Amino acid sequence: MRSQIVAAFIAGMAALSGAAHAQTLDKKEFNVVGTWNFLTNWQKLEQPFWVTELPGASGGNLKGNIKSITEVNLKGTELLRLLKLGVYDAAAALPIYIEDGGAVIEASDIAGVARDFKMGRDIVTSWLPEMQKVMSERHGAIILGTFPFPEQVFYCRGDIKNIGDLKGKKIRVQGTSQGDFATAVGAAGVTIPFGEVVPALEKGVVDCGITGTMPGYKAKWTEVTNTLFRLPVGYTIGIWVMNASVWNRLSKDTQGFVQKQMRALENKSWQVIEAETEEGVACSTGTGACSVGPVGKLKLVKPSDSDLKAREKALNDVVLARWAKRCGDACASRWNELVGKKYNLTAKAN
Repeated sequence: MRSQIVAAFIAGMAALSGAAHAQTLDKKEFNVVGTWNFLTNWQKLEQPFWVTELPGASGGNLKGNIKSITEVNLKGTELLRLLKLGVYDAAAALPIYIEDGGAVIEASDIAGVARDFKMGRDIVTSWLPEMQKVMSERHGAIILGTFPFPEQVFYCRGDIKNIGDLKGKKIRVQGTSQGDFATAVGAAGVTIPFGEVVPALEKGVVDCGITGTMPGYKAKWTEVTNTLFRLPVGYTIGIWVMNASVWNRLSKDTQGFVQKQMRALENKSWQVIEAETEEGVACSTGTGACSVGPVGKLKLVKPSDSDLKAREKALNDVVLARWAKRCGDACASRWNELVGKKYNLTAKAN
């Protein structure tokens, strides 16, 4: 009986503590734009966070009215302008969406730099102060967290045996540095919106496309390609941003609470998406179990040591030099200081 009384007392105190904490938070419903509604980032991370997890943790004080970018039918480049105007309070933004100051944001995921998820996250964390400056000064926003997509690889029509077979191909890319990488290996980079890639591959407008392993599967790229060449060229790292005026109107307690919740979302995002990378390969190629649908029949080609050396050459000879020219000497020097010296890389314009 005594133990039951003690347990009830503890539970009651916990409830009172939670209620007291909730009373220190502002009441706010954020208007939010997320990523694509058929991908895992939306289904398992973004939508549950804003609709269920944040309201639950805040005692109902904070919630998000979130819509996917698919639903609002926006071009990514429109997103930050609408955020700055206050049409939206928060958004999931990708480097390819950002035109003003884009080279600085692009430096968080230059094609060919990160060799794995750990390195990818370390780079974006190290570079975050520079990204915050751009978002604050040019877009009236604050970065609250980062998130990745699965490992970016090549889905190709026909037979691809090695990096040399990419020469002469037209490759769908999703950013300037991926285009630079395509050029460096003798291919031509073509920019096509994600939703238009399948017909482009089907009609031969492009020969290959770069995307994440699971997004490629879910978007049915497996139905119009033959080979998955698993040469990693990045992780499409995104950022959660909030309108600075909206942020500044929140109390200090609310700001601290939101930052804590966003850190938890960030950690979960990196863990979930890293795990999903391998399943995306399995789903696309039939080389393992697939929990989200029937397996594809693509030929899986893993890069050889010579392929990886060629990737490094492309990075060092072309990709980093072109990025450094876009970003400027001071920006490149800062990247070399914060990122490059950790990994024996130097970005310098030719």
